[in-house]
Amino acid sequence: MQVRIAKAALLATMFTAGLFAAEAWADDPPPPPPSATESESRSIFVFQVENDVFNRFSPTDRDYTNGVRIGWLSPAITVMPPGIVAMTTVPTFFGEPQSDSVVRRVGVSFGQNIYTPDNTFTSQPIYNDRPYAAWLYASFALQYTYKRRDEKTGIQEPVRLDTLQLDLGVIGPAAGGEFVQNNFHNIIGVAQANGWANQLHNEPTIGLGFERRWRTGRTVLFDDPKLEVDFIPRIGAALGNVAIYGDVGGTARIGKNLRDDFGPPRPRPALPGSEAFIGDGSFGWYLFAGVDGQVVGRNIFLDGNTDGYSLRVSHRPFVAEAQAGLAVTYHGVRLTYTQVLRTPDFYEQNRWTQFGSINVTFRY
Repeated sequence: MQVRIAKAALLATMFTAGLFAAEAWADDPPPPPPSATESESRSIFVFQVENDVFNRFSPTDRDYTNGVRIGWLSPAITVMPPGIVAMTTVPTFFGEPQSDSVVRRVGVSFGQNIYTPDNTFTSQPIYNDRPYAAWLYASFALQYTYKRRDEKTGIQEPVRLDTLQLDLGVIGPAAGGEFVQNNFHNIIGVAQANGWANQLHNEPTIGLGFERRWRTGRTVLFDDPKLEVDFIPRIGAALGNVAIYGDVGGTARIGKNLRDDFGPPRPRPALPGSEAFIGDGSFGWYLFAGVDGQVVGRNIFLDGNTDGYSLRVSHRPFVAEAQAGLAVTYHGVRLTYTQVLRTPDFYEQNRWTQFGSINVTFRY
């Protein structure tokens, strides 16, 4: 019954979004012209590590235990085929004013995620906890930053960030989870995980995701030393054999030079998002805290392989997540640390998930 409710809620969400999009596409003016500053004309390189070693509640290997991602975001693209622009431009909604210009980038990233149950000592199948799983993937993204002229300063300010992403990969032994985890445990002198023979079997994966972020309410609290606050709401959705979900949330920030980016990059399974950042090279920083809610239709790491021949547990249709951390930017480098806390996401074990995420991003 609960699975049917989740699917119905997800379908209703997608249908409502479709109605908004159809109405917007009917009346939306042509896409804004491209633009690029000197900072936006550089490549962005990303290295991200996520691990439950940062879990202070229960520092052990379980649930989402490790993730690594490297990525590249192109310099601003000033010429793109009109057909591609038309197909990949998601219209505005909620009465949002038209933007004056847009910065378009393409991105490529590669990553691996590893998931384990709580008991990694037994080699026997575990039927009341999540299955072992690893995911090796490549992501191909289009990222559009929309800008609008600020009447006070006359500067084109980024006001919205859209990310459209295609994920291709494989789940199962071919993803190398056992090799990576147990060899790393050998290096650091930690006991091996013994249940990898029970992991999800090989399955190719494909998924399409979209996320939109807005930058709102930026207010200067003090001019000297400068201190600002703002709020970054976001919505997102994903469809594929790895994950089906709808997502809504937001992040509050306080610090200096908040206009440099759209908030911290988010951990998987959400879209990485805000790799791009701007700035004049001066020192910037901010503390942040955010929350998200998800309607989940599918999570292969809980529901098991699509063909049904694997271990599985029962995913919860509604989950929530809180994030908090610190971001620092200086001379084209941004360092971000995020602590993540998620509500229980399957019924067989009533436990929360906690892990940390470190992201290093630089322009070149």
